[in-house]
Amino acid sequence: MTDKISAATTTSVLPHNRLGINYRAVPPRKISGLIIDAHTHTREPALTREFLRAADAYGIGRIWTMAPLEDVEALREAFPGRFEFIAIPKWQNLSAGEEFVKEWRRRIDEFYTHGSRLIKFHNAPGTQKRMGMNLDHPEMQSIMRQAYDLGYHFMTHVGDPKAWFGEGKKYDPKDGHKSFIEQFAMLDRMLEKYPDRVHLGAHIGGSVEELGNLQIRLDRFPHYIVDSSATKWIIRGIAQQPLEPVREFFIRNQDRILFGSDLVVGEKYDFDHYASRYWVHQQQWETDYFGESPIDDPDAEKGIPQLHGLNLPAEVLEKLYRTNAEKWLFGKVLRESSVSC
Repeated sequence: MTDKISAATTTSVLPHNRLGINYRAVPPRKISGLIIDAHTHTREPALTREFLRAADAYGIGRIWTMAPLEDVEALREAFPGRFEFIAIPKWQNLSAGEEFVKEWRRRIDEFYTHGSRLIKFHNAPGTQKRMGMNLDHPEMQSIMRQAYDLGYHFMTHVGDPKAWFGEGKKYDPKDGHKSFIEQFAMLDRMLEKYPDRVHLGAHIGGSVEELGNLQIRLDRFPHYIVDSSATKWIIRGIAQQPLEPVREFFIRNQDRILFGSDLVVGEKYDFDHYASRYWVHQQQWETDYFGESPIDDPDAEKGIPQLHGLNLPAEVLEKLYRTNAEKWLFGKVLRESSVSC
């Protein structure tokens, strides 16, 4: 591994660029070819263009996105062939009870008519509390069944960073929150119930800090795959652990991990913000970078975010960046979704 890299002295420290990096000078890639980003959040074309400028610069090709239903056709028309759309509810109505559920059911049908075959269930602790339902709730089970009967495959966000769980933290048990580990029992029940559908676990399955438990889940459920999204969370979780066992995990499971950035399009973000995430992911997977991360992270130990590159072999990167998405998403989700159940 290289010597630790320290923060550069800058006159103005930005949250996406603590180290004064020129993100427009894209580092050379370890392997050639376009990358498939399996996890983004885009919306109206005018805002998405700047995100795509950064994606283009960093060799990102096809993109799977959780865009609002209202923006799907506009994005498809503005950027033909660039996006695949993941079905999501209208999150602005999350606390609306029965109205939220009714609207979600309608959107499941409409997303399907627009070609969506992957549906996202966000069930992190905060979402559960606001929605008043977890994955085991009868109403949620009914929504899953509706999606299953249409031919959808599944995507979930179940966990959240482990640093957020515990007394005095965001998910304090005194407020009725389960422990970090307890969150995943409902996911296992969902995986048991729908073994014939691909199931994509966002953010390393919410388990980057507990790779041993994730390994058990991957071994038990051959239809379960994960993506690498949630940049700050993932690089922090990796940097907090001994490097070689983590690297061995990614090599062992090289057929089950897809690249994802979790980039969110917004008015306040510019090229450098979007590029910072792709730059960090490139260092994380392709190099032996060992030092501070350029992206601010309030959950980092002592407030100093670290980035410890795994320097994955070229054949593993080929699967992470392309082959796994082609097999699982384009090959199974899009082409095998018409199975009658």
